[in-house]
Amino acid sequence: MIFKKTNIETYTLESWVEIVRKEIETKLEKTKWVFVILVAWWTASWKTSAVAKKLNDFFSDSQILSMDNYYRGPSFMKEHPDYNFDQPEVLNLDLFFKHLKDLKKGNDVMIPDFDFKNDPKMDAIKIKSSKIIIVEWLFALTDQISKLWDFKIFVDLWAHSQILRRLFRDVERTWDKPKDILSYFLDVVSPMHKKYIEPTKKNANVILMNDYIPELEAKNAKTKETKLRFKVLQKDVKWVIDEIVYKLWWSYVWKAEQTDYFLNPGTSNFKKTWEILKIRKIGFNRYFFTYFWPSSNKKVYQDRYTMKFFIDYNTLSHLKELFPKDIIEVSRLRRTFFISWILVCLDEMENWDFYLVFKFDEKNGKQIILDILEHLQIDSKAWTKKSYIELINT
Repeated sequence: MIFKKTNIETYTLESWVEIVRKEIETKLEKTKWVFVILVAWWTASWKTSAVAKKLNDFFSDSQILSMDNYYRGPSFMKEHPDYNFDQPEVLNLDLFFKHLKDLKKGNDVMIPDFDFKNDPKMDAIKIKSSKIIIVEWLFALTDQISKLWDFKIFVDLWAHSQILRRLFRDVERTWDKPKDILSYFLDVVSPMHKKYIEPTKKNANVILMNDYIPELEAKNAKTKETKLRFKVLQKDVKWVIDEIVYKLWWSYVWKAEQTDYFLNPGTSNFKKTWEILKIRKIGFNRYFFTYFWPSSNKKVYQDRYTMKFFIDYNTLSHLKELFPKDIIEVSRLRRTFFISWILVCLDEMENWDFYLVFKFDEKNGKQIILDILEHLQIDSKAWTKKSYIELINT
């Protein structure tokens, strides 16, 4: 499939392989010297395994040269506190250019070994001279580097994909708090990419789209939430509260005004995928980031992988700037009750609709919910799987 995104041919990651391989082979036939392929990408685009390694597998006489190995290391970063790892100034580019020129001449090179935690070990990894050298790096298509190219590939994806993959990856890889990962992405990574990477796409021969696929990748969130929602008639609300609190011996946990800001990246049609990305304002100054993947169609209740954590107002502002279109606000008064492992919320919406929401463990909570519904004289089949944003949009 070809996208009409730019005047550069753009392919899905599934369709690019044969087309790009044939283009490279055609150029190779006319080339007597070492052939250099540049692969650049946005953060969290899964570039190495998806593109560079696949190219390396296709061509027998090829080597990958990762520019990550040329980062200068923690000592350099301490001496230059204004720098960050998402700008090209923190690399030893002089050494990289020397090595690439040596490879183009047919000479083997010994490159540094770098792991982001320690200073690089110099002359640690041998890269053999090969017919094809595949250079992969965030900034591989910058004007200075691209002069040494023969074929250039840019792996593209939207901000929505970058945020989710970065969160899933770095929570496991770095053990950083999700709020810190998101804050760093919005404060540092995103501005650096707009400054250094976005302009380099114009140098590409082809663009490969490698966007986030919720059906496959949302499981990386690890946590699941199951939920069931019932509409309650306004005349029955007081009776429902009284029955829950006084006759069912429930604990009345809290009552709060809540506003949800539903964000739509614009590049992903959430009305089709029914992914949910929202920021919840609780009280005056508390904000809660939530991502839900599309609910399973096989179950009568909402069954979604999710990621949730608190953020600050600065992060909320940056998210609104990143996703400026179609921000929908939904406000309500939420009364929350709790018994055993069942959390029940009675939501009073702005339009005076009322919903009884059950959040439960799908292994243990079903019978308790059925008993509660029977006591409250609510039809157990009158549920809706839809979220509030889905109810608004349908």
